[in-house]
Amino acid sequence: MKLLCLGDSLTYGFDVRPDQSWTALVSAKSHIHIDNEGQCGDTTTGMVYRLHQFDLSRYDAFFIMGGSNDILLGGELEKICQNMRTIVTTFKEQGKPVYLGIPPLTKMESAMYGWQNASDVEKHNDGLRQYRQWLLSYGKETECIVIDFYEALLKAERRTGRNLYADGVHPNAEGYAVLAGAVLKAMGC
Repeated sequence: MKLLCLGDSLTYGFDVRPDQSWTALVSAKSHIHIDNEGQCGDTTTGMVYRLHQFDLSRYDAFFIMGGSNDILLGGELEKICQNMRTIVTTFKEQGKPVYLGIPPLTKMESAMYGWQNASDVEKHNDGLRQYRQWLLSYGKETECIVIDFYEALLKAERRTGRNLYADGVHPNAEGYAVLAGAVLKAMGC
């Protein structure tokens, strides 16, 4: 299977070696060839803009995850959802499976790394929670296969008692392995 993954730094695999990103781990543990089109700092508006760059007919399935940067930059939930609808609709027009990723929460330590102000962490996480609820509902409505990275990372941290973040926004290598496990499970690998 050839899979196009469109997203931001969470899809790209920021802050780990290329072979430790969730996309590389999924490829290594399956027969899935992934074109990783995660771009650090990208927003859902940027992803809509980048859609025209791809020959979608070359792919067997599509993965999309975005919205974290929009929320960290103070973007409106309505606009984020509108952009995601555009992307999913474009992918769905191909008549192939669409996987919809739900981004994880951020942590207070993200402020030390300059990703957001400490006073904004809870507000942004509230936005991510609302967005998650919308994605769960929208995924069901559009028959996308939802991959809940938010829940996977949260459960893994509770289960292991370990910090799975590198900088409060991006997973560390162990965290990306958790995300890869969630993808493999969702894809039946």
